[in-house]
Amino acid sequence: NEARQQEERPQEERQQTAWLTQAEPAPRGSSRRDRALLDLLPVGILIYRLDRLLYANQAFLTRMGHDSLHALEAAGGLDALYVEPGVSTASSTSGTGTPVTISANQNGGDDARSVSAEARLHTISWDDDSALALIFSRTHDEDAAIAAALSDPEPASIAEPEPVLAPAPPQAGHADAEELGAILDTAAEGIIMFDAEGRIHSCNRSAEALFGYDGEELIKHNLADLFVPESRPGIFDYLAGVKSAGVASLLDHGRETLGRVRQGGIIPLSMTMGRTRADGPNFFAVFRDLSQAKKSEGELREARRLAERAANARSDMLARISHELRTPLNAIIGFAEVMIGERFGALGNERYVEYMKDIRASGERVIAIVNDLLDLAQIETGKLDLAFASQNLNEMVESCVAVMQPQANRERIIIRTSLAHTLPPVVADARALRQITLNLIGNSIHLANAGGQVIVSTALSDFGEVMLRVRDTGQSMNDNEVAAALEPFRAPAPSDQAGSGGVSLSLTKALVEANRAKFQIRTAGRSGTLIEVVFSHAAARV
Repeated sequence: NEARQQEERPQEERQQTAWLTQAEPAPRGSSRRDRALLDLLPVGILIYRLDRLLYANQAFLTRMGHDSLHALEAAGGLDALYVEPGVSTASSTSGTGTPVTISANQNGGDDARSVSAEARLHTISWDDDSALALIFSRTHDEDAAIAAALSDPEPASIAEPEPVLAPAPPQAGHADAEELGAILDTAAEGIIMFDAEGRIHSCNRSAEALFGYDGEELIKHNLADLFVPESRPGIFDYLAGVKSAGVASLLDHGRETLGRVRQGGIIPLSMTMGRTRADGPNFFAVFRDLSQAKKSEGELREARRLAERAANARSDMLARISHELRTPLNAIIGFAEVMIGERFGALGNERYVEYMKDIRASGERVIAIVNDLLDLAQIETGKLDLAFASQNLNEMVESCVAVMQPQANRERIIIRTSLAHTLPPVVADARALRQITLNLIGNSIHLANAGGQVIVSTALSDFGEVMLRVRDTGQSMNDNEVAAALEPFRAPAPSDQAGSGGVSLSLTKALVEANRAKFQIRTAGRSGTLIEVVFSHAAARV
């Protein structure tokens, strides 16, 4: 009978029963429209498949303490979240989904704090594949809105506007108007906001201190009142350029001008002007006090002037000393040569001949030192005239070796050369380059022991630099000897071999740098001393 009564039910009632027993289709979220709608929901949503995170809206990320989905993945993904079965305590009555509890640690380290939330776990279709959705449990209305959004992305009707809530306090990393005002008041630069006509609307405390006004007084003035009369046209030309919003305004990086303070003084200022927003009515200017910078510049110019004056005075003194010394020194050297040659008779004792040779050598040495000091003074004051031209370094080395060979023979020193083929010419002054080479060879002859060697070589580095190297086989110079050799007026130690070189190495270094090259001294224990002169690629013409 019951079967018969069931068959006799109206067709309409049977259809209703069948509809109630059908499985509810899984929500979908495959389109950009779905994601945009989920981003707007105030309820936290996380969608994942296995251990792969697919989507999280901003409400979820904010609640869990992460800036983005990538940040959550970097923190460990699902391993950073503790999902446990639980009973939802929220007022949701949707009846769908499995209640769970989500917890996580924020900020890490000693100040870590734990956050937790009640949620429901749903099975949905995401990008045409099954996925799981964790949805925070909130109110009944919010759960209904989420279910409607996931099941039918098209809004059926315009929802009732939500009640306007009081603004929440700013989160970490965000600032409200009061906090921004405190930041601007602390800034060292003065900031003033004004309109297109220059009427001042507001300013920070640095601007008040800079111009000597308090806030209420400063906003009663026009921008033009803050500058001296001769600076005002340039200021308003700058403002007109900012108003035009053209390319020129983007390339303008500020102006230097003269400001006028309330007490009547004048201060140098650096000013940068801009617009608060595109096509907006408000403009702003940032001022920086240049008084200290200008004072430092003035002190630097004065120090440079005094240094140049002292260098010129030293150069003039050396020139006068040189002039006064040359005449008697030339007489001493000339008479010594006459006496050595015994033109007017024998000296009577062989020791006298040796003494006269020493007198002649000493006189020549004094003249050489005076000449070196004059050259140093000219380099220091920028008065040394250098004629830069292409020079064949190999030919210059061969010529200088030939000149220094007799001195090397007297000292029983062998000079060897190793010159690179196809060496490009260097751009240098011919006289200075010759003096550099002679000084380096002479210094190495002095440092090499009797029976030793001096190796003069040229090479081309991997970077296209032309190098002149002079090396001796004597005892290597120590740090004190190197310092003494490079300081012309330093008294050398008794055991300082480099000290007998006088000012030759210091002059050589100055000449090298005047020819836009680098001077280097390398020491290596008992392997001797290596001196390198490196001409950069720009100074070498290939």
